Parts: sequence; C-alpha cells; structure tokens
Amino acid sequence: MSSGSLATPVSLRDSHCPSCFLLRVNPVGSFLCHLLGDNPQKWRPLLSVYYLTYACSLRCPYCCDGSGRPYYQLDRKALPASRIGELLRIVRRHSEHLVVTGGEPSEHPECAAVLDDLAALRFRSVILTTNGRTLDTLLPAVQRSVTHLVVSLQTLDSARADSWYGHGAGTHARVLANLERAAALPGRRFEIILSSVVTPENIPDLHEVYRFAKACGFRLAACPQLVGTKAHAGLVDNPEYRAFYDLLISEKRRGGSIQGTVDYLEYLRDLRKFSCRPFTMLVVSPVGEVFYPCLELGQSAGNLLDEPDLHRLRRAGCERFGPQPACDNRCHSACALGFSRLLANPASMLHEAALVARSWLA
Repeated sequence: MSSGSLATPVSLRDSHCPSCFLLRVNPVGSFLCHLLGDNPQKWRPLLSVYYLTYACSLRCPYCCDGSGRPYYQLDRKALPASRIGELLRIVRRHSEHLVVTGGEPSEHPECAAVLDDLAALRFRSVILTTNGRTLDTLLPAVQRSVTHLVVSLQTLDSARADSWYGHGAGTHARVLANLERAAALPGRRFEIILSSVVTPENIPDLHEVYRFAKACGFRLAACPQLVGTKAHAGLVDNPEYRAFYDLLISEKRRGGSIQGTVDYLEYLRDLRKFSCRPFTMLVVSPVGEVFYPCLELGQSAGNLLDEPDLHRLRRAGCERFGPQPACDNRCHSACALGFSRLLANPASMLHEAALVARSWLA
C-alpha cells in the first residue's frame, strides 16, 4: 500500500464524528429541547440510524447486537430501493443527519441506488459505515451522497485480520486497497474515519492503527468491544486498555483527529456509568421498525412506513413497554455515550469548538 495518496487528508472544515459534535450534527432547537429536559410526549432525534441490511459475509468475533447475537444471524429481510426511498423521506422529516449501517450495507443489492437517492433528500450529513471489503463498487455513489465514510479497521496485520474476518486470505489487503482508492478519489468531499473495536486481543495493534490514521489524515473512532450491552470483561481493569485511552486523550488534547470530546474518551477509558438519552436518536430496522427506546432492548414501537408520526410512535411505545428504563452500567458505544455526555456536560464542546476554529485557520 503506497503512502502518497493516503497521506493527503480531506479538508477538516466540516469534520468531526457525527455522533458527538454539536456544530455539525445537532439542530440547535432539538438540542436545546433535550438540554432543557426530555418531553415524554415528543421524539426529536438529533441523529437517525438506518440499518440497510443485517446481512454480512464476514464473521468478525466482536460483532454483536444488543442481545449478544452477531448481526449476520439476524433476520435478513430488507426493502427494495423504492421503499427505502419512501422510508428515508419520512426519516428526513425528523432528522437532518443520517447514518446508513448494517450488517454490511454494501451487501444490500441496491445499496448504490439507495445512496444515490439520498442526494435529493439533502441531509446535512450522511454517514456510511462499512467493513470496506467491496467499497470500490460504491465509491461513485459515496462521492455523490456521503459526507463521512466510516471504515472498520482493527489491525494492520493482514494474517490476524483475515483470521478474524473468516472470509479467506486477502480480505484485509482488499480493505486496505479500497481505503487507498477512497482516499485518492479526485475531488473527494467526504471525510474518512477509521472505526476500531477495542478487544482484549488487539490493543497493541490499535496503537499502529492510530499511527496509520494520523499519517493518512483520517479520524480514529475507538470503542470497547461489547458482549451484549456490556464491555468485554477482559477490558475491565485492564491496564493496556486504560493506557490506550490515555494515549487517545493526550493526543486529543493536542488536537489529534480522534472521535469524541475528552470527557467522552474519559468515560470510555473508565467504563463509567452514564445516564443514557435514547430519544436523541431514531434507530430504524431494515424493514422500517422503530426501536423503542433503543436498539439494544430490541423492542419496536411500530413501523415508520405505517405511522410516520414519530411522536405518536413514542407514545405507542411507552404504552406498550413503559417509559425509558433505568439501565445499569452498559452501552459504551459512540452514539449512546456521545450524546448523553454532551447533554450532561455541554461545556465539553468548548475544546471541540477550538479545534474547529483551528481547522478553519489552517
């Protein structure tokens, strides 16, 4: 893999991970409503997440939904592109920012068409998460519609990665080659973010992944491996895990391109309990079911195609399942923890604002 094309970063004027940053993501009115107090009669998402498909050809050992099952074992029912377009038009009424994820979204047979259709909906940001294996087939659509491309990368050791992927030799090399293609795309308008799952086995590898991201001008997003909803037991009180996050926090303070505020990274490092704010997000299944109050509990308030009024869906969910439960110490994931800490500590955005100002002046 050559370093020339990868070492030229996209402009960071509109950067930062969409799950954690006020200036790029949160419509001010909705943010203030959440900041002043959640109205149990209303659902005002700051970010929407659509699972395009649960299908995935890889067999990563750290893959896990909230129930403890890997996504590739979930129901593979999916909508055709025409119905997805209808669904996402409804989503757009409720949110200005969208994550398209999976499973592996590229395994939806009409993924490129779905991405192309998003351009007309004019979301302020569209984030595509992918394992990168077939990214080369999507790059024209990504260029037209995506603002943030999130590629999963846990190591630079191809043999180790291929053993985790379970898809045969050469998979990791293809992912790296596709990253290079994406980075070198003429006139690239999207930011590239490397998303790393921190497991007890790969912590040493992640130091190298961060150096790679830094050299290439990519952002790094690192979250602990979850088993169900809880951090892997091998990460709790693990000095290597803590030292890795100490490094990220130190780099972040110096302006490093790392997802999340310092406050957020400290909560990940310590695996501290936080007060979840699930109604800051709208999470939708491949067929349009709206998770209530969150993906991890696996409960549906109804289908957005049948009931496009999100406020009614929240009330229906509350009638069926009760109000938001008080959870224990769990769900240390980017969106759940990011929004919760941002609302609990809005002053943490001051450092983020300073970084944005620095990028404008660079």
